[in-house]
Amino acid sequence: MDDRYRMPRAVRAAQVLALGLAGLGVMCVASSGWLLGTRAAIQTGIPFVAAFLLGLVALTFNSEGQSVRIAAILVAAMNMVWTVPSITEWQPPGPLGPLVSLAVIVLLFRKEARDWFEPPAWW
Repeated sequence: MDDRYRMPRAVRAAQVLALGLAGLGVMCVASSGWLLGTRAAIQTGIPFVAAFLLGLVALTFNSEGQSVRIAAILVAAMNMVWTVPSITEWQPPGPLGPLVSLAVIVLLFRKEARDWFEPPAWW
């Protein structure tokens, strides 16, 4: 297999981090709903809304175009701001939300990530 079709490590790491945070959100919401009821599940899910969006964007990392990368960076920045109140309120995701979002942003700003989303012209 040609290496230009293989996802770079930085992009794969950003994808794994984003999907992992979204998966953590699903597990927290499900366990909160199972243990404490629907109202607690909704209250637990609100801080994870941006993480769920970031996970959905991460599923499209195989697409071409800088718009996918820029959308992921913007949603990760939104997730950083969105999850800061959860740190002071001792709610999930706590400091994990901003840290994962910052890691995703740093990984997607690397040169290999820019090259992956905007491959060279065919001509």
